[in-house]
Amino acid sequence: MLSVEEARQQMLNTIPVLPTEKREILSSSGYVLAEALHAEENIPPFDNSAMDGYAVRAADVQNASETKPAVLTIVETIAAGYAPTKQVETGQASRIMTGAMMPEGADAVVMQEVTQREGDTVKIFEGIDKTGNVRFTGESVADGQQVMGKGKYLRPPEVSMLASLNRPEATVYRKPTVAIVSTGDELLLLGEPLEPGKIRESNRYGLYAQVEEAGGIPIDMGIAPDDEAEIERIFRAALAKSDALITSGGVSVGEHDFVKSVLERLGEVNFWRVAMKPGKPQAYGISDGKPIFGLPGNPVSSLVVFELFVRPALLKMAGHTELLRPTFKATLTEPITNRDGRVNYMRAILKESNGDYTAETTGPQGSGILHSLVLANGLITIPAGVTLGAGETVDAQFLF
Repeated sequence: MLSVEEARQQMLNTIPVLPTEKREILSSSGYVLAEALHAEENIPPFDNSAMDGYAVRAADVQNASETKPAVLTIVETIAAGYAPTKQVETGQASRIMTGAMMPEGADAVVMQEVTQREGDTVKIFEGIDKTGNVRFTGESVADGQQVMGKGKYLRPPEVSMLASLNRPEATVYRKPTVAIVSTGDELLLLGEPLEPGKIRESNRYGLYAQVEEAGGIPIDMGIAPDDEAEIERIFRAALAKSDALITSGGVSVGEHDFVKSVLERLGEVNFWRVAMKPGKPQAYGISDGKPIFGLPGNPVSSLVVFELFVRPALLKMAGHTELLRPTFKATLTEPITNRDGRVNYMRAILKESNGDYTAETTGPQGSGILHSLVLANGLITIPAGVTLGAGETVDAQFLF
């Protein structure tokens, strides 16, 4: 049986990165850049004022004070969006607005709050150093500079930068479309009356949300009954309209667990058991280059396996290079024993204080106790066959 690390790496080695596409700037957020972008002009394109005030020669106001202000003649007013028309000479100043172009001769801007205008003159009550409150040409980005590299995730700041670079569109990696199918005769649709032997179907909805959180585009394919031919038909239909397929249930060794045999007919099954708890029974395969993730039917197992396996796979498909959530050390607030021969990913409440983290489990950890995951904000990793006391540290990661 493969370890989590072995199975995940084996899987990631086969995961394709999707082709690129052009995205218009207003629909580019949340995508990964597939090209390096360089500036073709300076940002800002000219020296400008960082605030409303007066453009001056610093030497003219270096000794200015409340009791002995410098008095300068105002030669013009420069609004943002307009070029200055006059040079500032000794003993002169230009009224200037934030973002407005600096006039020739001026080398600093005195903020309005330390001035008093009187007709065509201004009193300056505070000195300023040369270049004070001036934003310089190319200060943000220089002409020719690489601003964003290939693989950069486009957040709102990056989208704003695209506009600053005069880029109406960007080449990005396509987001994966992901078909989701739950299997099992025991599953009820929302709104159906509860019957003996039946349960409310929840996995499909949680997986749909997880795909969205991972940046994929989910496609709901409904519930497949415990009928091998029908499962195969639905799986084939799902693969025809998606880049990847996620199934839930039917991957164990029961008489009605048909998913693994269907996957073998659809393509290649790379593994179907992993030394982890929850989530030992799972399947991963490929059909015509499209990954298929066969997740367990127990709700906690399904969501945890997605987090540890499917999420990094979808991120890779979308062009990301950082695939795993950061891990850190957390101190246990209670003793924990793992008698199993598998690593246990326990649901926990992680708290931070002064840079240190503590971890407290969310109670009973059965793979069918979905509430244990609702209460959690992270997972802690308990190695196989150990007893850990309160105060000992474990690896932890935040969820969602």
